[in-house]
Amino acid sequence: MPEEATPLQRAQLLAALSVGTEIIMLRHAMRQLDLTVDVSPAFAAVAEGKSAAAIEQLARLDAALATRSAIGAAMQTLLRARASILVLLEVLTEHADYFNAGARA
Repeated sequence: MPEEATPLQRAQLLAALSVGTEIIMLRHAMRQLDLTVDVSPAFAAVAEGKSAAAIEQLARLDAALATRSAIGAAMQTLLRARASILVLLEVLTEHADYFNAGARA
């Protein structure tokens, strides 16, 4: 990151890194849980600069996961998946302008 980067630019870079990391973790968790729920539409919405649509789909996914029960390692994976969703929801909400503009750049 160049020295002349603004605090906002630094925050946006961290936001992009966080979103990428959480997408990878969520995909992995969903495979471990052997869930047939397709998270691709939410991730496609992010890639297309449609934060609101991504947020809506991720919120639905979190609500569906909240109703699932699991024990042991599966519970940890389930909780991690929900944590990833919450991070994605927060970052996409906080930096919606950045992610929405990215598709046009």
